[in-house]
Amino acid sequence: MKRKSIHPAFILAFFILVITCFWPWQLYTTLDISAIRALGLLSFTIVLWASEALDAAVTSLLVFFFLPLLGILPLTDALATLGTGTVWQLVLIYIMAEAIGQFQLDKRLSYRLLLLAGGNTMMLSGAFIMAAVIFTFFMPVPVGKVALILPLIRESLDALGLDPSSNSNHLIYYAVGSMGLFSSVGILTGCPANLYSSQVMAEELAITWNYGQWLLTYFPGVLATVIAVWVCLLRLLPPEQPRQKSAAFRLFLQDKLAELGPLSMQEKKLLCIVGGMIALWATSGVLHSLSVVQVSLVATILLFLPGINLLPFKQAATGISWSVILVFAAGLSLTRGLTNTGAAAWLGHLVSSLFHGLPPTAGAIAIFVFLVLVRAAFTTPTAYAAALLPVVFAAGPNLGLNPVWLGSLTTIVAHTAFLYPMQSMTLMTAYEASSLDPPTVFRAGIVATLATVVITLVFAFYYWPCLGLSPFL
Repeated sequence: MKRKSIHPAFILAFFILVITCFWPWQLYTTLDISAIRALGLLSFTIVLWASEALDAAVTSLLVFFFLPLLGILPLTDALATLGTGTVWQLVLIYIMAEAIGQFQLDKRLSYRLLLLAGGNTMMLSGAFIMAAVIFTFFMPVPVGKVALILPLIRESLDALGLDPSSNSNHLIYYAVGSMGLFSSVGILTGCPANLYSSQVMAEELAITWNYGQWLLTYFPGVLATVIAVWVCLLRLLPPEQPRQKSAAFRLFLQDKLAELGPLSMQEKKLLCIVGGMIALWATSGVLHSLSVVQVSLVATILLFLPGINLLPFKQAATGISWSVILVFAAGLSLTRGLTNTGAAAWLGHLVSSLFHGLPPTAGAIAIFVFLVLVRAAFTTPTAYAAALLPVVFAAGPNLGLNPVWLGSLTTIVAHTAFLYPMQSMTLMTAYEASSLDPPTVFRAGIVATLATVVITLVFAFYYWPCLGLSPFL
């Protein structure tokens, strides 16, 4: 059996950690030793998360191990993040998403949307993008919703007789892979990184987001960006006309719906539970005082009650992604360590010094572009948020910027993985399922990035202040 070689990033990560722990840094800086070690652990974690030299879950376990060992956080404080409300929220949404997948409600919705598009390839691409946006409301993991859509893309393109190397193929796969992640930022429960950001803002800035506030703040800009990117991609990759007539494609979709049959009583029960859950999420803090977590608890419990009993709990539990949960909790613990030791404040001062002297508006734009460039080094939005949020919270006041506003921008940037396939699991999944090549992805990524930067800044400077979220202090 051939012995596996050790990934160079693994060696680099441990080298960084050893140097920060044992080098006499006190001779060169006034930073406390625990802050220096926290910075070393942050670098260690970023290298391993970005390179995937280790499974992200294993890296997260190492974070929990090193935080108390290096004197950054007590063990009880480090592990306490596993019991936060947002971690429970993730667990509950995973269970709900598993139930939705088991009853194929996603397929019913997708086929209905595709029927509206007919055999028009331009509208077909829009229908698949819209499916990715709609799935965000009940699917907490972007790669999960993209994985649900990809088989439908393959079936549809084959039914239309489109060549795998066609522009239509490249357009649809790239759009779903990239916008599948980006659209997730519009819904509080759409991605673990959103829940992570809301939790960190609550802990560090005493700002609490509810579902409705998040939707009102983020979703309009996200929807505008998705539409703009779609229009730009249509110009970059003009879709060909299909060889098959639209009538034949409609018949294909109707046959697929016929295979699913009419809605069963179980599916109707699930629709009522999911619809009620989303309605209660949206009205939290307005019509009732139940939190998002409490609503999710009620909805999840209903799945298993006598008389409803939609699926066995053991089966539902298989949908829980413990790797994501460990990354989530480890990121929270690392943020606490950076804040408590003063390392975050030091990093914030370092970043703000790069843009010192610029007017606040120019500084805000410059730091946003900087955040977009840094995103290219990360492969997951949660890891990016864990590394950058404590830094921008500390840098914001030094630049005269509202840290909540800057944190909101950072949350959006966490989902801008457009430039190369490995930049996100959603784009990588779409890339592997298609005939996309790196140059095509990069060209489309440049267009998507530019459109996202412009539209996000317009909404951040002109729309968010109308909601009380000002860019400036």
